[in-house]
Amino acid sequence: MTSKHLIRKSLGGTIALGAALLCGLAAGAQDATPSTATSPVPTTVDMDGTPVPDLTGYWELHYDSENIPFASLTPAAMKDDKDARRKADMNVLRWCNKTGVPFSMDGPAPIEVQQGRFETAIASQAVSPARHIFTNGQKHPDLEAFDRVVNGHSIGHWEGDTFLVDTIGFSTQGITTIPGGGYRTEDSHLTERYRLLDGGTKLLVTFTWTDPKVFKTPHTYQFEYFRAEPGYTAREFFCDPTEEQRVKLLSETPKP
Repeated sequence: MTSKHLIRKSLGGTIALGAALLCGLAAGAQDATPSTATSPVPTTVDMDGTPVPDLTGYWELHYDSENIPFASLTPAAMKDDKDARRKADMNVLRWCNKTGVPFSMDGPAPIEVQQGRFETAIASQAVSPARHIFTNGQKHPDLEAFDRVVNGHSIGHWEGDTFLVDTIGFSTQGITTIPGGGYRTEDSHLTERYRLLDGGTKLLVTFTWTDPKVFKTPHTYQFEYFRAEPGYTAREFFCDPTEEQRVKLLSETPKP
């Protein structure tokens, strides 16, 4: 074999080795790229048998889960006695009264959502009745005949992958303060939009309040809930309105 053939063979081997290394590096780079694919969102069916996202589960808020802008309040609402309202809210806690919406959606413990074909229920571990969101096609009742309650009367329906909830019929009992400013009245109207994100591991809820007595413009804020760890079960919290230290904490003004 001539020296020219040896040189060609050596160069051919070097080129082949370089190509193999480059292919290996490219393959390694592809393997190192994180996958952007997400698991499919869990589904169930609505009253018509149409597949819809399934919101069932326990959902918890993290420290960075809330986006709450300041509400644009009416002059009358700006003059509201905020200290008196705070004391009224604390009195609800002190006596273990039903707290209601929106307080029950903003607790430190997870909320539980149970979704059925004709109704979706949301239970809070706060002292509050469960929310019943009717999805059977019914309308709101005549408010002249409806006994107003701390959760109001809720109806819901699906629009694509978004669960829309409409609530009226609130009472002035319970904790009435609304995140971002303002307060719940008998004229308050709440709309909510629920959407599953990231393969069903997150639940984004957009709250919008309207009330001619309280808000100059609709007041909107968002909570991003995270699905609780598998195996989570609700805890039972016993509320004792006679427990001495608890009464002191909730009734007295803190001192330095």
